[in-house]
Parts: sequence; structure tokens; C-alpha cells
Amino acid sequence: MRFELMAALLRADRQPRSDSSVADVECVTEDGHLLYEVLGAGLATYADLRAGAVRLIEINHTLPKPADRLCLVLAGPPAEDWSAATVHDVFGIQVLWRTQQGWEGEGVEIALARIAARHAAGFPAGPLGAKSSSW
Repeated sequence: MRFELMAALLRADRQPRSDSSVADVECVTEDGHLLYEVLGAGLATYADLRAGAVRLIEINHTLPKPADRLCLVLAGPPAEDWSAATVHDVFGIQVLWRTQQGWEGEGVEIALARIAARHAAGFPAGPLGAKSSSW
């Protein structure tokens, strides 16, 4: 899943890093420093998301300069429809997941820098098959 995330970021003309001893993936964009925690396949329940969110907050706390945005990445959709919104509301963390068509989750365009990449390629800034909201 980490490689899928990094590939999506590279396709958006970003330079993701995965050389940290604590963070799964980091990326700096015009929207700031983004920090990603990738959960393994089958980890999609609210308890899994909550544990991943706490780990991501702990990782962010160890950084010399905290990230501007925190993103939790799942291999598939959350097990409970409400869990991604709850993690965002409680922890302030965006939850993204892989689908057959690409990526979904609130704020996916910013988290994966897709709007800027589509615009630069001459495509209109559309929904990209993803739910979106402003951060």
C-alpha cells in the first residue's frame, strides 16, 4: 500500500519520501508538509483507524517541525461508513483509501495533490471519482 501511495504522489509530480525511521511517507506540497500513516490490508475497522490515528499523532509529535496535514491511508474502504468522518472530526486526520477507480476519502485531492496535477496537465479540476471537502 505504501508503494501505491508513493506512486500516486509521484504521478502528481510530487516527491514523496519514505526514508524516515518513524514515518511511512512524507511529502511537501504547496499545501504544506503532509505526513501519511499506511495501515495494512484488513485493517479497516474503527478500532484500527483510531489506533492508526494515535500512532500518526505520536509520529508527528516526534518530528522537529510538525506536519501541516495528517493522513491515514487504508488498503480499502473503512469497515464502518461513519468511521472516516469520526476519525477526522475527533483527531483532525484525513482518511484515504484505495479503490479500483483510484482513491477516495474527504480531502483526497489535497492529500494526493491531484487537483494541481490535473490542472497542470490541462484537465479540469473535477471530483476525480472521489468524495471531497475543503480542509
